[in-house]
Amino acid sequence: MKIYIKKIICLTLLLSLFGCDQYLDINEDPNVSTDVPAELLLKGMELADVQIQSGHLMRISQFWTGQMRGVDNLYGRINNYIISPEDSNDVWAFMYHGIMTQNDVIQKNSEDELVKGIANIVEAHGIGTMASMFGDIPYSKVGVETKAAFDSQIEVFQAAQVLLTSAITQLSSVSPSRKLSNDVLLGGNPVAWIQVANTLKARYYLMTRQYPEAYQSALLGVTSKVNSLRYAAAFTGYGSTMENSNLYNLILTGSRSGDLTSTGSFTQDLLDVSKVSSRNNNKTNESRRRDFLILDQAGIKSNRFSAANALMPLVSYEENLLILAETGFRTVGFNEGVLRLNALRSYLVSGNVFAGDPTLSLKYDAYVSTDFDAGGIENKDNISSNKALLREIMEEKYVSCFGTLVPFDDFRRIRSTDNDIAMPIPINSGSSYPERFLISQDEINGNEFAPSPIPGLFVKTPVNE
Repeated sequence: MKIYIKKIICLTLLLSLFGCDQYLDINEDPNVSTDVPAELLLKGMELADVQIQSGHLMRISQFWTGQMRGVDNLYGRINNYIISPEDSNDVWAFMYHGIMTQNDVIQKNSEDELVKGIANIVEAHGIGTMASMFGDIPYSKVGVETKAAFDSQIEVFQAAQVLLTSAITQLSSVSPSRKLSNDVLLGGNPVAWIQVANTLKARYYLMTRQYPEAYQSALLGVTSKVNSLRYAAAFTGYGSTMENSNLYNLILTGSRSGDLTSTGSFTQDLLDVSKVSSRNNNKTNESRRRDFLILDQAGIKSNRFSAANALMPLVSYEENLLILAETGFRTVGFNEGVLRLNALRSYLVSGNVFAGDPTLSLKYDAYVSTDFDAGGIENKDNISSNKALLREIMEEKYVSCFGTLVPFDDFRRIRSTDNDIAMPIPINSGSSYPERFLISQDEINGNEFAPSPIPGLFVKTPVNE
């Protein structure tokens, strides 16, 4: 998958005749035409964003949050927090070469508000994720100065919000019936993209603890499975080659097939009805979802997340519902939190959210307020009902957003704001959890403004201090 995406990005870069000595050194020749179809540039941007959101670093975040285990070779070492700046090189290249340089061309040269709006959302998605993973990063001076200074993490989140607001305005002028075949994520559906933009706004407001703003944005966010941003509709809309497959399938059938597994992970135990740590209760049976989330070289099945055509979530209806649950609880009150949590449970019990072995149980009955009282089925340790509800919302989000960077984002945030109800995810090595990824080695080598020394793995990013 990575090779395929690199080919697409390189093609779009060559076609647009851009040269980048380093990520942030963008040289334009005013005497050379850059008349490349904006739709082609957008496709490359989307593929680059997929790799940022669902590729190598996302899998690493799963090792660090108990969702998977790295067991051998590179992933075995990274599982135990032995990682180098080189592991971030590709993600920085995808962001600055594959997304920002292309969007700059689109915004300057295209008159298509649909393409421009989608491109701005893709850039906001990428740069917001980069800020979450790395903290301070270059942004506002990229393309303006040869070597760009680093913006603060909060400034980048604010810039992402501006981009998303602009994108919503651009897309609001587009006919709802408009389609775009080169949009490999949502087919050019402007209504769906506006909803995605609002969920991303809610996500970033949540990261910066702006709970009222997050709630209001999520009210306008993704409203259905079909409007969720997902990748790998393999063998359907954009080609039937293996390069278009689910990224888990590619890794489990490729050269690193035995290097990672979900077997023995915190998540698998959390979903196992036979385990003491299980989240199952009289109203919940996670057996089918547990089967769906089994990721192992020996366990690839057509009804699991390891299937070649299983969709990879990027911005989902489930995430939006759970942002509403948390921020509704924090800003409106307890009953709003329960209401929104039950909306998610009603969606889960429909059987349309994930596959898994259909012979296994699937149960998500609605909760009532007394379930969170001391001694209730969601409060066996007799904490306050408010804490019990928040804990359940965060635990549900941890499972529902499997396959994204959201659990890594939430786990760091909740340890900062509500550590008493943070999940007891085991530390893989030493005595501390990782708090960030390391700045790219290429960036260290090529940008004089890169911090020296770079922030270490266990240094909290500013929003989590």
